[in-house]
Amino acid sequence: RPAKRRKVRKGTRSCWECKRRKIRCIFESLGHDVCLGCQRRRAPCVSQDLPEELAPEKKGNRHLGERIARVEELMKDLLASNEAGVAVAHASSTSGPEAEAEGLRQHRQHRLSESDASTARSENSATPTNEAPVTYTESLEDTGTASSLEPDPYAVLRSDLPDTKTAREHLLAALPCQNDADCIIRESTRMPIYTQLALTQPHSRLTREELAEARCEVRLPPRNSHPVLLAKSMLMLALTLQSPRSKRLVGLSEPPDTIMRRLVAAATTWVTTKAEMQGTVESLVCVLLEGAFETNCGNLRRAWAVYRRAMTFAQMIDLQRPLKCLDPATDAKPQAMWFRIVYMDRHLSLLLGLPQGSSDTNMANLAVLQGEPPLGKFDRLLTLAACHILERNERPFTPDDLKTTQSIDSKLLGVSKGVPASFWRPVTFQGLVVGQPDTFLETLRLESQVCYFGLLIQLHLPHIVPADRSRDNVTPDNEYSKMTCVSASREVLARFIAHRSFNPASSCSRPVDFFALLAAMTLLVVHLDAQFRREAVNVLAHQRLSDRAMLGQALECMESMRDANGDAVADDSAELVRRLLAIEADAAGVQDERTSAGSRELRLRVPRLGIITITRQGP
Repeated sequence: RPAKRRKVRKGTRSCWECKRRKIRCIFESLGHDVCLGCQRRRAPCVSQDLPEELAPEKKGNRHLGERIARVEELMKDLLASNEAGVAVAHASSTSGPEAEAEGLRQHRQHRLSESDASTARSENSATPTNEAPVTYTESLEDTGTASSLEPDPYAVLRSDLPDTKTAREHLLAALPCQNDADCIIRESTRMPIYTQLALTQPHSRLTREELAEARCEVRLPPRNSHPVLLAKSMLMLALTLQSPRSKRLVGLSEPPDTIMRRLVAAATTWVTTKAEMQGTVESLVCVLLEGAFETNCGNLRRAWAVYRRAMTFAQMIDLQRPLKCLDPATDAKPQAMWFRIVYMDRHLSLLLGLPQGSSDTNMANLAVLQGEPPLGKFDRLLTLAACHILERNERPFTPDDLKTTQSIDSKLLGVSKGVPASFWRPVTFQGLVVGQPDTFLETLRLESQVCYFGLLIQLHLPHIVPADRSRDNVTPDNEYSKMTCVSASREVLARFIAHRSFNPASSCSRPVDFFALLAAMTLLVVHLDAQFRREAVNVLAHQRLSDRAMLGQALECMESMRDANGDAVADDSAELVRRLLAIEADAAGVQDERTSAGSRELRLRVPRLGIITITRQGP
């Protein structure tokens, strides 16, 4: 006997299943009795004018119908691809390459339309699910029946899609004219290539021989290239324009800075910030190049955000899997890129007082370290130490932090002993030429040393100024932290002076510049604290004048950087150091002719300590 129909509100046409799921019930047409959602789930579509008992039970595996539907669709796709493969083979054997290309084009067009229709159905049904969608993917290079059933959320990297064409048009519009491009490429140095190698290759590949054989020219790909390849070349051009030689370029139709910023703006707008453009090795390289550009500009917060975006993309595409390459000539190691992402994220997070994006420690596993040269091991272990410091900083400040600090300090000491003694020889650029492999390798060694001493400063900085600054409250642990910070600050400043005296115009060593500013601030704060407690024994009294002389030399380097290329970051750093020197001289009762008689109070934001006010009475 037919079920008795219920009365429903006029105009209501919805099934019980869609009502239970609280989604819209959409029918393909007025003549259809089964809604699109129930079609996709292969579930009975029972209208609400019939008893609810006829609807499927709420219990059981609610995703079973969806899984069956996906499997059926995949089987249809496989059969379609087999038929298309046979058709392509037949066309190839009868009509030659042109027919083969046409057959492939029609096959991909058919597959793309099917994918769009499936996506539209999914969006219309809006069914919430906890399972990742299963997507059919095919290689852009395959011409046969090869297929994959692995999920691939970035299978849209095809040059014939409308979004890809739009992105390409905007990127091409941002390129300089041919004469300007030729001029920039002709004057390009090896530094952009070295930057790319440092971001994409393990330390074992950063040798004198490998660097000497690296292609030193920056090239533009053909105009019909994929937007990701265009963006990569544009970012390399932007890095070239950041070099000191770009300031001396003649014959350009517009200022180099205008070209540089337009190139970066186009690359970031249409490629590096677009999730649909990710999924290949080159797309991740583009994000890393953007991070290097922002770091060179001194925009630490922007650089931090870019590397955090790179970390997100890397986690989404799973670097453990083989990645697609748009250009067969691309040489980039996914694991090396992941290490560089985490390395930069942690050091920028420490400098900015922000949380880290990943607590991954696998990069310092014994198996990984065994395949690294001494410098590679050193950098990986420093990255692990940075993770521990960030984890400590995320917790509330307690007296027990001294134990954690001592533990990390002991680990850092072990790291320093794990490299050959020759690693710690004084850094010197005597006889070296800017842009040569030996100069780049010496700069890498300097940056690693500065990173080590910078971590020591950041580790002990919260303990150099106790909350209660009375003489009786100063413990031996506070004194140890203070002396460690003083020693590490001197080491950082000495290396900063050596590097910037050799190359004041380079923008490729920004972390060293910011660590130098941190070291200058720390050293002056310690001297100010010693001036405040005059009744105590000042163990730094004999080093005060030599420390001020070193800070004065660092100040001269910052001023040289400002004068060489209008470096705003160096100008701000110089002004801050100048004010701190004036405050310290005022506290010591000595008038310094080098410092202006400006404000005798300074407010600084120190990670984990918050804002501290520095006056002649001390911090």
